[in-house]
Amino acid sequence: MARSERESAIRNPLTFVLGVDSSLRVLRALVQHGGMLAASEIVRMSRLSRESVRLGLRSLESMGIVAWSGSAHARVYRFNDSHYLAPVLTALFEAEKERFLAVLDTVRQSAADKPVFSLFIYGSAARGDDGPDSDLDIGLVARADDLAAVVAGVREALREPSEKLGFLPNVVGLDFNDVRRLAGGEDPWWKNVKQDAVVLCGSRPEDAISLRGELRG
Repeated sequence: MARSERESAIRNPLTFVLGVDSSLRVLRALVQHGGMLAASEIVRMSRLSRESVRLGLRSLESMGIVAWSGSAHARVYRFNDSHYLAPVLTALFEAEKERFLAVLDTVRQSAADKPVFSLFIYGSAARGDDGPDSDLDIGLVARADDLAAVVAGVREALREPSEKLGFLPNVVGLDFNDVRRLAGGEDPWWKNVKQDAVVLCGSRPEDAISLRGELRG
C-alpha cells in the first residue's frame, strides 16, 4: 500500500499548526475543490495513502463536516458547507492559500527593479515536501558585475516581509559563468535545481548557458 507523502509546511501550515494530518488534508482537498470527490481523487489531491484518506473521511463524517452520496461501493464526498464550523474552516484554508501566494509575490517583488535574468525557488519548498524549519531556497542568475549587489538587495528587501509572513529566505546567486560551469560538470546540486526550479521572474536558470554574460531586453 502506498504511503502518504510529506506535505509542504510553507504551502499548508495548518497541517502542522492543527496537527490532525489525515483529517485536515482530506478536508482541505474537499474545501478547495468545492464539489463532489471520489476517494481516489482525494488520495491524489491530498497526497495521502488510501488508508489515511479512509480514516480521515470516517472521522470527518462522524463530525458531520463531510457528507457523502452514492452506494456503499461507489461513494462521492463533499464538504458540508451548512455545518456551523464551515465558514471558519473555509476562511482558514483561504488565508493559508493567500499567505503562500503572498510569499511568492514578496520574493518576486524583491527583485522587481533589479537586473535579474532568472529568479526562482528550488529545493524542498519548490518540491512541496518542506517542513516547518525548512528554508525557502531562492536562486537568481545575474551578470557577474551585478551579482553581489543584486543578492544583497534581494536579501534586504526580504528581511522584514519574511518575518511578517513567517518564512526563512536563503538567497543564492549565480552569474552566467557559474551556470555554464555547473552544467558542464554535471553538478548534482545543479541537476536538482533544474528539476525543482519554480520560476518567479525571467527565464529558466539553465537558459543562461547559451548567453555570454548579457541580459536580454
